[in-house]
Amino acid sequence: MDQKWISVHSEAILKDRWIDLRADDCVTPIGKQISPYYVLTYPDWVHVVAVTSDSKLVLVRQYRHAVNTMVLELPGGAVDPADADPEQAARRELEEETGFTARNWQLISSLYPNPATQTNRIHAYLALDAVRTRVPRLDAGEEGLQVCIIPINEIVDGLGAGILGQSMQVGAVLIGLAIAGHLKLTSK
Repeated sequence: MDQKWISVHSEAILKDRWIDLRADDCVTPIGKQISPYYVLTYPDWVHVVAVTSDSKLVLVRQYRHAVNTMVLELPGGAVDPADADPEQAARRELEEETGFTARNWQLISSLYPNPATQTNRIHAYLALDAVRTRVPRLDAGEEGLQVCIIPINEIVDGLGAGILGQSMQVGAVLIGLAIAGHLKLTSK
């Protein structure tokens, strides 16, 4: 049985450079009507787990207006139309936000941040042997962004207490550190 819903009508609610919200009128496979069903269309995002040769993570602390506070996060951002692919976007974002570059890059995962209501994916990359090669070039709205170089063990020890402000980034950190050999994940 096909599990897909049929969208019988879509209406654009709001579309600008920050958000693309539409309301769909849907019919489920068993004929139940769901209206409106709101969908957010965003460009894909990238997150970078950047590890230095001395076992530290390159992170950023920046103001997040919705929660009205500075939040510690992975470097990252949107995949721009000019980016050839998500890895190029990840490399660009790491360099722009932190001034760091890395020689070794590996895709960690490509996941949906919220498949119930959002269309985009998050591509998480591991960047090994990260080094500072220039000063950051911040975008508008990133004023006050701070680059934070923190030992891996401090980050891992603080994950349960919320040291990283974005829950979506915790999985990328855990998987990335496991791939890099800094953390062992086991199943029981």
